[in-house]
Amino acid sequence: MEKKIKPCIENEQILKQRFIALRDTLDLLSGKWRFSILLDLHYHEKLRFKDFFKVSEGISPKVLSSELSLLESHRLIEKKLEYTSTQDITYYVLTEHAQEIWVVLNTLIDFGLSNREQVIQSLSPGKVD
Repeated sequence: MEKKIKPCIENEQILKQRFIALRDTLDLLSGKWRFSILLDLHYHEKLRFKDFFKVSEGISPKVLSSELSLLESHRLIEKKLEYTSTQDITYYVLTEHAQEIWVVLNTLIDFGLSNREQVIQSLSPGKVD
């Protein structure tokens, strides 16, 4: 008789919803440039379209436009218009909704730093356990 693995959450419906939510979040954040765009906006607070090319070297205008549109449709960033006497300036900022992910992103960054250190130590010659 095959032993059934018992999930940590009894309700299969809730377990399925949580799995789908995790998969959706990973899909949303898994794009090559999405973390970079979010981090750039976090550290610079607001960026114009052309500013992204200075802080995210290697991204093409077409890809940047597509990624900004996707992040905007998921309400993680917002396009703002600033009116001045000489010109109108369009820039991007993080939304309040995006602020919710910083705990997760910082945890992932901390894990990445720790994991990198562990891997480098394990690959170092003369390593002593």
